[in-house]
Amino acid sequence: MIPSRPDSDLIRNARAIQDRLRARYSCGVRGREISVKIIGGADAAYSGDTGIGVIALLSFRDLEPIGHAVAVRKVLFPYVPGLFGFREVPLYLAACEKLGLLPDLLFVNGHGFSHPRRFGLACHTGSLLGIPTIGMASRLLCGRAALPGPEQGSSTAVTDNGETIGMSVRTKAGSKPVVISAGYLTDLPYAVEMTLACLTGNRLPQPLHAADKLSRWYLALLSKNAFYPCYRF
Repeated sequence: MIPSRPDSDLIRNARAIQDRLRARYSCGVRGREISVKIIGGADAAYSGDTGIGVIALLSFRDLEPIGHAVAVRKVLFPYVPGLFGFREVPLYLAACEKLGLLPDLLFVNGHGFSHPRRFGLACHTGSLLGIPTIGMASRLLCGRAALPGPEQGSSTAVTDNGETIGMSVRTKAGSKPVVISAGYLTDLPYAVEMTLACLTGNRLPQPLHAADKLSRWYLALLSKNAFYPCYRF
């Protein structure tokens, strides 16, 4: 069982690892031209100490499904805001092992550069997989942002200590805005551009919408003891 109160040494060591990874990998900076033919979404769901990680693959730009993979693992790291990479990256790595191919760009349900140490889940995932990533979260982890306008595509900057770390973007009229940030090998303008290019009427861009639906579906199967770990093409 994961302890209800995380050990302070564990948290301190995890934060130190984040700092070392941030120094080693390029996050928040678009390192090279990205040619996207396959785009992915990564999301996770939980049942107690069991985590379900899903990677969904779609073609770009028509956003048709190509396939997905799911991995089920015992979660070994406690729930600590800002340290989700240590909970979820093992799930995504295990799912990617089943795919046999990686997307050219991956949306991750979590923060990227919009993180207290500028190395959130999207940065963590991308740096270990070696692929460009974009982070998307439902709420701020740090910093502040004015509320964007009501129309789709309206946005305001997320700032922290005078630094722009993300964008609050209205992806669907009438829905709450999302926090978009750069991950590994991407910058903020590109992250916003690709998010808007992948909207199909839902609050989440289609790759993340697909991964979210699949993770919830597998969670429901798990609760009914009808879960069979698999991948599909």
